[in-house]
Amino acid sequence: MSFKDAKDVPFTFGVRLGIVFIIQSASLSLLAVTALLLYIVWTSNLFRRSPPARNVRSHIHYYFVNLLISDLIQAIGGIINIKWVKDATVLAGPLCTAQGILKQVGDVGVALTTTVIAIHTVCVLAFLWHPPHKIVAMSILFIWTFISLAVGLGVASHRSQPYYGPTQYWCWITSSFDAERLWLEYFWMYLAAFVNLICYATIALVIKGVIVFDGLKVRIPRKEDRVDHIIATLVETDARQSSAIASQMLLYPAVYIITVSPIAVVRWMAFSGKTVPFAATACAGIVFSSSGLFNVILYTKTRPKLLASRRFMARTTLRLPTEDRNFDLARNVQTRSEHGDTKRLWTELPQLPSRTVPHEV
Repeated sequence: MSFKDAKDVPFTFGVRLGIVFIIQSASLSLLAVTALLLYIVWTSNLFRRSPPARNVRSHIHYYFVNLLISDLIQAIGGIINIKWVKDATVLAGPLCTAQGILKQVGDVGVALTTTVIAIHTVCVLAFLWHPPHKIVAMSILFIWTFISLAVGLGVASHRSQPYYGPTQYWCWITSSFDAERLWLEYFWMYLAAFVNLICYATIALVIKGVIVFDGLKVRIPRKEDRVDHIIATLVETDARQSSAIASQMLLYPAVYIITVSPIAVVRWMAFSGKTVPFAATACAGIVFSSSGLFNVILYTKTRPKLLASRRFMARTTLRLPTEDRNFDLARNVQTRSEHGDTKRLWTELPQLPSRTVPHEV
Protein backbone atom coordinates (compact mmCIF):
# COMPACT_ATOMS: atom_id res chain seq x y z
CA MET A 1 0.00 0.00 0.00
CA SER A 2 1.08 3.54 -0.52
CA PHE A 3 1.12 4.61 3.09
CA LYS A 4 4.16 6.25 4.59
CA ASP A 5 6.21 3.80 6.54
CA ALA A 6 6.00 3.95 10.31
CA LYS A 7 8.07 1.25 11.96
CA ASP A 8 7.99 0.11 15.58
CA VAL A 9 4.78 1.99 16.40
CA PRO A 10 2.47 -0.31 18.40
CA PHE A 11 -1.08 -0.56 17.12
CA THR A 12 -3.83 0.95 19.22
CA PHE A 13 -6.98 -1.02 19.92
CA GLY A 14 -8.81 0.93 17.21
CA VAL A 15 -6.15 0.15 14.61
CA ARG A 16 -6.15 -3.54 15.48
CA LEU A 17 -9.94 -3.63 15.27
CA GLY A 18 -9.91 -1.95 11.86
CA ILE A 19 -7.37 -4.43 10.53
CA VAL A 20 -9.48 -7.29 11.91
CA PHE A 21 -12.37 -6.11 9.73
CA ILE A 22 -10.03 -6.13 6.73
CA ILE A 23 -8.98 -9.68 7.62
CA GLN A 24 -12.63 -10.73 7.82
CA SER A 25 -13.43 -9.35 4.37
CA ALA A 26 -10.32 -11.02 2.94
CA SER A 27 -11.35 -14.30 4.59
CA LEU A 28 -14.83 -14.10 3.06
CA SER A 29 -13.25 -13.48 -0.34
CA LEU A 30 -10.93 -16.45 0.16
CA LEU A 31 -13.79 -18.79 1.08
CA ALA A 32 -16.04 -17.60 -1.75
CA VAL A 33 -13.32 -17.79 -4.39
CA THR A 34 -12.15 -21.22 -3.22
CA ALA A 35 -15.71 -22.56 -3.29
CA LEU A 36 -16.32 -21.23 -6.80
CA LEU A 37 -13.01 -22.59 -8.09
CA LEU A 38 -13.86 -26.03 -6.70
CA TYR A 39 -17.28 -25.82 -8.33
CA ILE A 40 -15.68 -24.90 -11.65
CA VAL A 41 -13.30 -27.87 -11.38
CA TRP A 42 -16.27 -30.15 -10.68
CA THR A 43 -18.30 -28.85 -13.62
CA SER A 44 -15.22 -29.14 -15.86
CA ASN A 45 -15.16 -32.86 -15.13
CA LEU A 46 -18.79 -33.05 -16.21
CA PHE A 47 -17.93 -31.23 -19.43
CA ARG A 48 -15.21 -33.76 -20.20
CA ARG A 49 -17.81 -36.54 -20.04
CA SER A 50 -20.09 -34.70 -22.46
CA PRO A 51 -18.20 -33.74 -25.66
CA PRO A 52 -21.04 -31.61 -27.10
CA ALA A 53 -21.09 -29.52 -23.95
CA ARG A 54 -17.45 -28.58 -24.42
CA ASN A 55 -18.39 -26.60 -27.49
CA VAL A 56 -20.38 -24.08 -25.47
CA ARG A 57 -17.60 -23.37 -22.98
CA SER A 58 -16.42 -19.89 -23.65
CA HIS A 59 -13.04 -18.23 -23.73
CA ILE A 60 -14.15 -15.84 -21.04
CA HIS A 61 -14.56 -18.87 -18.75
CA TYR A 62 -10.76 -19.16 -18.63
CA TYR A 63 -10.35 -15.44 -18.03
CA PHE A 64 -12.68 -15.64 -15.05
CA VAL A 65 -10.73 -18.56 -13.63
CA ASN A 66 -7.60 -16.44 -13.95
CA LEU A 67 -9.41 -13.57 -12.22
CA LEU A 68 -10.45 -15.86 -9.38
CA ILE A 69 -6.88 -17.09 -8.94
CA SER A 70 -5.70 -13.47 -8.68
CA ASP A 71 -8.47 -12.77 -6.16
CA LEU A 72 -7.35 -15.82 -4.19
CA ILE A 73 -3.74 -14.58 -4.03
CA GLN A 74 -4.93 -11.11 -3.06
CA ALA A 75 -7.07 -12.54 -0.25
CA ILE A 76 -4.21 -14.62 1.14
CA GLY A 77 -2.10 -11.47 1.28
CA GLY A 78 -4.81 -9.77 3.31
CA ILE A 79 -5.22 -12.66 5.74
CA ILE A 80 -1.53 -12.45 6.69
CA ASN A 81 -2.52 -9.31 8.60
CA ILE A 82 -3.52 -11.70 11.41
CA LYS A 83 0.15 -11.80 12.39
CA TRP A 84 0.39 -8.00 12.67
CA VAL A 85 -2.78 -7.80 14.75
CA LYS A 86 -1.42 -10.44 17.10
CA ASP A 87 1.92 -8.63 17.48
CA ALA A 88 0.32 -5.15 17.51
CA THR A 89 2.95 -4.05 14.99
CA VAL A 90 4.39 -4.92 11.58
CA LEU A 91 7.76 -6.66 11.63
CA ALA A 92 10.16 -7.01 8.71
CA GLY A 93 11.08 -10.55 7.73
CA PRO A 94 10.21 -13.39 5.36
CA LEU A 95 6.48 -13.24 6.16
CA CYS A 96 6.45 -9.49 5.56
CA THR A 97 8.19 -9.97 2.21
CA ALA A 98 5.74 -12.72 1.28
CA GLN A 99 2.78 -10.47 2.05
CA GLY A 100 4.23 -7.66 -0.08
CA ILE A 101 4.69 -10.01 -3.01
CA LEU A 102 1.23 -11.56 -2.66
CA LYS A 103 -0.41 -8.14 -2.50
CA GLN A 104 1.38 -6.94 -5.62
CA VAL A 105 0.71 -10.15 -7.55
CA GLY A 106 -2.96 -10.22 -6.57
CA ASP A 107 -3.64 -6.53 -7.21
CA VAL A 108 -1.95 -6.43 -10.61
CA GLY A 109 -3.38 -9.82 -11.59
CA VAL A 110 -6.93 -8.65 -10.91
CA ALA A 111 -6.33 -5.38 -12.77
CA LEU A 112 -4.83 -6.97 -15.89
CA THR A 113 -7.33 -9.81 -16.05
CA THR A 114 -10.25 -7.42 -15.67
CA THR A 115 -8.84 -5.34 -18.52
CA VAL A 116 -8.49 -8.39 -20.77
CA ILE A 117 -12.06 -9.49 -19.98
CA ALA A 118 -13.36 -6.05 -20.91
CA ILE A 119 -11.50 -6.00 -24.23
CA HIS A 120 -12.52 -9.57 -25.07
CA THR A 121 -16.18 -8.86 -24.34
CA VAL A 122 -16.14 -5.80 -26.59
CA CYS A 123 -14.61 -7.86 -29.42
CA VAL A 124 -17.36 -10.48 -29.14
CA LEU A 125 -20.45 -8.40 -28.43
CA ALA A 126 -19.64 -5.17 -30.26
CA PHE A 127 -17.44 -6.25 -33.18
CA LEU A 128 -18.82 -9.82 -33.44
CA TRP A 129 -15.26 -11.14 -33.57
CA HIS A 130 -14.38 -14.23 -31.57
CA PRO A 131 -10.67 -14.25 -30.70
CA PRO A 132 -9.07 -17.65 -31.36
CA HIS A 133 -7.92 -19.91 -28.54
CA LYS A 134 -4.31 -18.87 -28.98
CA ILE A 135 -5.24 -15.28 -28.13
CA VAL A 136 -6.67 -16.45 -24.81
CA ALA A 137 -3.54 -18.44 -24.01
CA MET A 138 -1.26 -15.58 -25.05
CA SER A 139 -3.21 -13.07 -22.97
CA ILE A 140 -3.02 -15.18 -19.82
CA LEU A 141 0.65 -15.91 -20.48
CA PHE A 142 1.32 -12.18 -20.88
CA ILE A 143 -0.40 -11.38 -17.58
CA TRP A 144 1.68 -13.80 -15.55
CA THR A 145 4.89 -13.04 -17.43
CA PHE A 146 4.47 -9.33 -16.72
CA ILE A 147 3.70 -9.97 -13.05
CA SER A 148 6.70 -12.28 -12.70
CA LEU A 149 8.99 -9.69 -14.27
CA ALA A 150 7.53 -6.87 -12.16
CA VAL A 151 8.16 -8.79 -8.95
CA GLY A 152 11.39 -10.50 -9.97
CA LEU A 153 13.13 -7.45 -11.40
CA GLY A 154 12.04 -5.32 -8.46
CA VAL A 155 13.53 -7.72 -5.94
CA ALA A 156 16.66 -8.45 -7.99
CA SER A 157 17.49 -4.79 -8.59
CA HIS A 158 17.16 -3.84 -4.92
CA ARG A 159 18.73 -6.79 -3.13
CA SER A 160 20.74 -4.58 -0.77
CA GLN A 161 17.70 -2.45 0.13
CA PRO A 162 14.40 -3.19 1.91
CA TYR A 163 12.23 -3.32 -1.22
CA TYR A 164 9.32 -5.11 0.47
CA GLY A 165 8.82 -4.12 4.08
CA PRO A 166 6.49 -2.61 6.69
CA THR A 167 4.27 0.18 5.40
CA GLN A 168 2.64 1.17 8.68
CA TYR A 169 -0.30 -1.25 8.79
CA TRP A 170 0.95 -4.16 6.67
CA CYS A 171 3.74 -4.99 4.22
CA TRP A 172 4.19 -3.88 0.64
CA ILE A 173 6.75 -1.97 -1.47
CA THR A 174 8.38 0.50 0.91
CA SER A 175 8.11 4.27 0.51
CA SER A 176 11.69 4.51 -0.79
CA PHE A 177 10.45 3.18 -4.13
CA ASP A 178 7.56 5.43 -5.12
CA ALA A 179 8.30 5.03 -8.85
CA GLU A 180 7.99 1.26 -8.57
CA ARG A 181 4.76 1.64 -6.63
CA LEU A 182 3.32 3.83 -9.35
CA TRP A 183 4.37 1.95 -12.50
CA LEU A 184 4.30 -1.61 -11.18
CA GLU A 185 0.87 -1.42 -9.53
CA TYR A 186 -0.99 1.91 -9.32
CA PHE A 187 -0.91 2.56 -13.06
CA TRP A 188 -2.40 -0.82 -13.96
CA MET A 189 -5.20 -0.52 -11.42
CA TYR A 190 -6.24 2.90 -12.72
CA LEU A 191 -5.88 1.77 -16.33
CA ALA A 192 -8.11 -1.24 -15.64
CA ALA A 193 -10.83 0.96 -14.15
CA PHE A 194 -10.70 3.32 -17.14
CA VAL A 195 -10.73 0.54 -19.75
CA ASN A 196 -13.59 -1.24 -17.97
CA LEU A 197 -15.68 1.90 -17.99
CA ILE A 198 -15.08 2.61 -21.68
CA CYS A 199 -15.53 -0.98 -22.86
CA TYR A 200 -18.68 -1.81 -21.00
CA ALA A 201 -20.28 1.56 -21.74
CA THR A 202 -19.67 0.72 -25.40
CA ILE A 203 -21.24 -2.71 -24.96
CA ALA A 204 -24.32 -1.22 -23.33
CA LEU A 205 -24.76 1.24 -26.20
CA VAL A 206 -24.39 -1.54 -28.77
CA ILE A 207 -26.80 -3.92 -27.06
CA LYS A 208 -29.37 -1.16 -26.69
CA GLY A 209 -28.99 -0.35 -30.40
CA VAL A 210 -27.78 3.21 -29.82
CA ILE A 211 -24.68 2.60 -31.95
CA VAL A 212 -23.67 -0.03 -34.51
CA PHE A 213 -20.19 -1.14 -35.55
CA ASP A 214 -19.54 -1.87 -39.21
CA GLY A 215 -16.03 -3.24 -39.07
CA LEU A 216 -14.00 -0.53 -37.35
CA LYS A 217 -16.55 2.15 -38.18
CA VAL A 218 -19.24 3.24 -35.77
CA ARG A 219 -22.57 4.69 -36.81
CA ILE A 220 -25.89 5.61 -35.29
CA PRO A 221 -28.59 3.35 -36.77
CA ARG A 222 -31.75 4.74 -38.31
CA LYS A 223 -34.80 4.63 -36.09
CA GLU A 224 -36.48 1.99 -38.19
CA ASP A 225 -33.34 -0.18 -38.08
CA ARG A 226 -32.69 0.18 -34.37
CA VAL A 227 -32.84 -3.38 -33.10
CA ASP A 228 -30.81 -5.18 -30.56
CA HIS A 229 -27.48 -5.52 -32.36
CA ILE A 230 -26.30 -8.60 -30.52
CA ILE A 231 -29.34 -10.54 -29.35
CA ALA A 232 -31.65 -9.78 -32.26
CA THR A 233 -29.06 -10.83 -34.80
CA LEU A 234 -29.72 -14.37 -33.65
CA VAL A 235 -33.20 -14.46 -32.14
CA GLU A 236 -36.16 -12.14 -31.80
CA THR A 237 -36.17 -10.36 -28.46
CA ASP A 238 -37.87 -7.45 -26.82
CA ALA A 239 -36.46 -4.19 -25.56
CA ARG A 240 -36.85 -5.10 -21.92
CA GLN A 241 -34.60 -8.15 -22.24
CA SER A 242 -32.02 -6.05 -24.08
CA SER A 243 -32.03 -3.40 -21.37
CA ALA A 244 -31.68 -6.04 -18.65
CA ILE A 245 -28.65 -7.62 -20.33
CA ALA A 246 -27.04 -4.22 -20.88
CA SER A 247 -27.56 -3.37 -17.22
CA GLN A 248 -25.99 -6.67 -16.16
CA MET A 249 -22.94 -6.02 -18.32
CA LEU A 250 -22.49 -2.62 -16.67
CA LEU A 251 -22.23 -4.29 -13.26
CA TYR A 252 -18.71 -5.50 -14.05
CA PRO A 253 -17.02 -2.09 -14.36
CA ALA A 254 -19.23 -0.77 -11.58
CA VAL A 255 -18.02 -3.41 -9.11
CA TYR A 256 -14.36 -3.00 -10.06
CA ILE A 257 -14.53 0.79 -9.87
CA ILE A 258 -16.38 0.64 -6.53
CA THR A 259 -13.73 -1.64 -5.01
CA VAL A 260 -10.76 0.26 -6.44
CA SER A 261 -11.85 3.89 -6.05
CA PRO A 262 -11.62 4.18 -2.22
CA ILE A 263 -8.19 2.60 -2.03
CA ALA A 264 -7.05 4.66 -5.03
CA VAL A 265 -8.01 7.90 -3.30
CA VAL A 266 -6.34 6.87 -0.05
CA ARG A 267 -3.18 5.78 -1.85
CA TRP A 268 -2.87 9.01 -3.82
CA MET A 269 -3.39 11.09 -0.68
CA ALA A 270 -0.60 9.21 1.09
CA PHE A 271 1.52 9.22 -2.06
CA SER A 272 1.32 13.03 -2.16
CA GLY A 273 2.41 13.28 1.47
CA LYS A 274 -0.97 14.04 3.05
CA THR A 275 -2.04 12.55 6.35
CA VAL A 276 -4.69 9.87 5.89
CA PRO A 277 -7.01 9.07 8.82
CA PHE A 278 -6.91 5.42 9.75
CA ALA A 279 -10.69 5.19 9.48
CA ALA A 280 -10.41 6.04 5.78
CA THR A 281 -7.61 3.53 5.36
CA ALA A 282 -9.60 0.79 7.08
CA CYS A 283 -12.80 1.43 5.12
CA ALA A 284 -10.90 1.46 1.83
CA GLY A 285 -9.08 -1.73 2.81
CA ILE A 286 -12.32 -3.50 3.72
CA VAL A 287 -13.93 -2.67 0.37
CA PHE A 288 -10.79 -3.58 -1.56
CA SER A 289 -10.36 -6.88 0.30
CA SER A 290 -13.94 -7.77 -0.64
CA SER A 291 -13.05 -7.76 -4.34
CA GLY A 292 -12.98 -11.56 -4.55
CA LEU A 293 -16.33 -11.90 -2.78
CA PHE A 294 -17.94 -9.34 -5.08
CA ASN A 295 -16.54 -11.05 -8.18
CA VAL A 296 -17.91 -14.41 -7.05
CA ILE A 297 -21.36 -12.95 -6.37
CA LEU A 298 -21.34 -11.20 -9.73
CA TYR A 299 -20.19 -14.35 -11.51
CA THR A 300 -22.83 -16.57 -9.94
CA LYS A 301 -25.68 -14.07 -10.37
CA THR A 302 -24.92 -12.71 -13.83
CA ARG A 303 -22.84 -15.16 -15.82
CA PRO A 304 -25.32 -18.09 -15.74
CA LYS A 305 -28.04 -15.90 -17.26
CA LEU A 306 -25.78 -14.58 -19.97
CA LEU A 307 -24.32 -18.00 -20.72
CA ALA A 308 -27.77 -19.53 -20.90
CA SER A 309 -28.77 -16.87 -23.38
CA ARG A 310 -25.64 -17.50 -25.42
CA ARG A 311 -26.27 -21.26 -25.43
CA PHE A 312 -29.80 -20.63 -26.63
CA MET A 313 -28.44 -18.39 -29.35
CA ALA A 314 -25.85 -20.97 -30.33
CA ARG A 315 -28.67 -23.42 -31.06
CA THR A 316 -30.52 -20.86 -33.16
CA THR A 317 -28.49 -21.25 -36.34
CA LEU A 318 -29.34 -21.66 -40.01
CA ARG A 319 -27.27 -23.79 -42.36
CA LEU A 320 -25.97 -22.29 -45.55
CA PRO A 321 -25.85 -24.24 -48.82
CA THR A 322 -23.11 -26.85 -49.00
CA GLU A 323 -21.11 -25.01 -51.58
CA ASP A 324 -21.08 -21.80 -49.57
CA ARG A 325 -18.15 -22.03 -47.14
CA ASN A 326 -17.69 -18.30 -46.74
CA PHE A 327 -17.53 -17.28 -43.10
CA ASP A 328 -18.47 -13.63 -43.70
CA LEU A 329 -21.49 -12.68 -41.63
CA ALA A 330 -24.61 -12.43 -43.79
CA ARG A 331 -27.71 -10.70 -42.54
CA ASN A 332 -31.04 -9.99 -44.10
CA VAL A 333 -33.19 -7.70 -42.02
CA GLN A 334 -36.81 -7.14 -42.93
CA THR A 335 -39.17 -4.79 -41.22
CA ARG A 336 -42.86 -5.17 -41.36
CA SER A 337 -45.57 -2.90 -40.00
CA GLU A 338 -48.41 -4.65 -38.29
CA HIS A 339 -50.37 -2.83 -35.62
CA GLY A 340 -47.41 -0.56 -35.00
CA ASP A 341 -43.69 -0.91 -35.58
CA THR A 342 -43.25 -4.64 -34.94
CA LYS A 343 -39.95 -5.89 -36.40
CA ARG A 344 -38.92 -9.31 -37.65
CA LEU A 345 -35.30 -10.19 -38.05
CA TRP A 346 -33.91 -13.08 -40.10
CA THR A 347 -30.26 -13.93 -39.58
CA GLU A 348 -28.11 -16.35 -41.51
CA LEU A 349 -25.07 -17.53 -39.62
CA PRO A 350 -22.31 -18.94 -41.83
CA GLN A 351 -21.02 -22.39 -40.96
CA LEU A 352 -19.66 -25.56 -42.46
CA PRO A 353 -22.32 -28.03 -43.63
CA SER A 354 -21.40 -30.64 -41.05
CA ARG A 355 -21.13 -28.52 -37.93
CA THR A 356 -22.35 -25.36 -36.29
CA VAL A 357 -20.19 -22.40 -35.47
CA PRO A 358 -19.86 -22.00 -31.69
CA HIS A 359 -20.86 -18.63 -30.32
CA GLU A 360 -18.84 -17.76 -27.27
CA VAL A 361 -18.90 -14.75 -25.04
